[in-house]
Amino acid sequence: MRVKSALNSLSVKMCSLDNSLFIWKRNGKLEGLICIYVDDFLWAGNATFKKCVIDELQKQFLIGSSASESFTYVGLRIKSFSDGITIDQTQYASSLVPVPISSARNMQRKSQLSESEKTAYRALVGQLNWMATHTRPDIAFDTCELSVAFSKATVTELVRLNKLVKRVKNESLQLFFPRLHSFETCSLECYTDAAFANLPNGGSQGGLIIFLKDDSGKKCPIFWQTRRLKRVVNSTLAAETMALIEGAEAAVYMAGIIKQLTAVNDVKIRCLVDNKSLHESLLSSKQVENRRLRLDISVLDDMIWREEIKKVEWVQTSHQIADCLTKKGASTEKLRGAVSRN
Repeated sequence: MRVKSALNSLSVKMCSLDNSLFIWKRNGKLEGLICIYVDDFLWAGNATFKKCVIDELQKQFLIGSSASESFTYVGLRIKSFSDGITIDQTQYASSLVPVPISSARNMQRKSQLSESEKTAYRALVGQLNWMATHTRPDIAFDTCELSVAFSKATVTELVRLNKLVKRVKNESLQLFFPRLHSFETCSLECYTDAAFANLPNGGSQGGLIIFLKDDSGKKCPIFWQTRRLKRVVNSTLAAETMALIEGAEAAVYMAGIIKQLTAVNDVKIRCLVDNKSLHESLLSSKQVENRRLRLDISVLDDMIWREEIKKVEWVQTSHQIADCLTKKGASTEKLRGAVSRN
């Protein structure tokens, strides 16, 4: 509360959509922002912002240490370059320790985990989830699946967990955020995908990834997600539709934050799916046969009509970046290439 009060006194306003994000504008133009995680500050801005806000904060609060250009923030290694920023957790990944499994125990693949194994399993999955959320979308599905399996986990899942740790250590990934042109030329690009009935009890997995893209084609990954869809559905079309709704709603939320940060009033959103039936359903006036599915499609139709979504486009599965966010064994090559420096 003291920090928020100090920021408010310096005319730094909290974003109404994210209470960890604070914005400083002068004459209606964004000149600085601050992200707060517990008692760690991450800020960016011009010289005036530093003088009027950051320097004043340093007078009011004891700053243990500070760094710029190349530093670690809450476990994320951040490096600045002339053409953009990279973020990775390579050092964090090196600290991960697989759960020891004896040769005899390794033969008992269907055996339930002991209490000590469960404790180690849960802790390690938590560490991987931290990485999957912040810098490793390529392990998001595997981490989610291992997390869901916890209550009935066997030695099989434990072996798979250790293999994932080995993969994370061997296959590093640096997210790349290129310098974009002005926000006025930027749009949001949202890829969504779903895997029908690939989860226990008939559940389906949905995945999405959102990029902020400028008019030259450069783009920054700003959000991704993989999780079980909110209800059991009876077709691939229904699963893909629900995944698209979740992606579209997430993109609208991101657009709302961008509007608060900038003077841009219209952030165009393009959604990309690889399901032709879904794409055709949104273009056609003919209603689908399933009445429940009609409701879901009407939600998307309404978002398009109100221009919250600019368009929904079909892409070939070979170009569907979100594919590996929904299913086991899918190649992560497209995703890794899209979020890292080419």
